Amino acid sequence: MKVFISYHRADSKYRHKVENILNNAEIDYYAVPEDADFNGKRAETIKTYICNRLKECDVMICLIGKETYKRPHVDREIHTALKGEPGERLGIIGVLLDNRGDSLSKVNLSTFPAKLWDNKNYVVWTEYKDLNENVNELVKQAKSNSLNRKLQTTHKNPCMPLRATLYYDN
Repeated sequence: MKVFISYHRADSKYRHKVENILNNAEIDYYAVPEDADFNGKRAETIKTYICNRLKECDVMICLIGKETYKRPHVDREIHTALKGEPGERLGIIGVLLDNRGDSLSKVNLSTFPAKLWDNKNYVVWTEYKDLNENVNELVKQAKSNSLNRKLQTTHKNPCMPLRATLYYDN
C-alpha cells in the first residue's frame, strides 16, 4: 500500500509530521519534494509528472489547511485521485489541519476544497490531532472505499486553471 501526500507548501510542517506518522506505521508514501526543480517547466508538464506519481499510489492523504482550497495543483491531485472506476481510483483521506480554525463538526465551506466536499461520503475524514493514532485504519478504510462500487464519485466542479509561473508560488 502506498500513500500520496497532497498539500499546499505553506503547510510543509504538517507534511513532515505526516511523513513521520507514516514512517512509524511502516506505510510507504510519496510527496513532491520541496526542492523539486520545476523551474522553467510548463505547468502542464509539472501536472503530468505529479499525476503520474499519484497514479502509482493507492490512497491520497490531502492535508487541508486554510489556503488549500486555492491551490490549482492540489485541486488537480484531488481530481486525479477521484477519477476512474472502483479499483482504478484512489482512496482519499481528508485531514483537517489545526491552522484552519474549524473542525469536522463545523467545517467552513468557504475555505474548503470543493471537490473533497462534493465527495464527502467517499472521503475518509479525520482531524490532524487524531491522525497518528488512527492512520492504519484510515488508510484501510480509504482503500476499501476506493473499491466499493456503491460509493460513487462526482466531478461536477471543473479543475482550476494551472498557473504558468513557478510550481511553488505564494
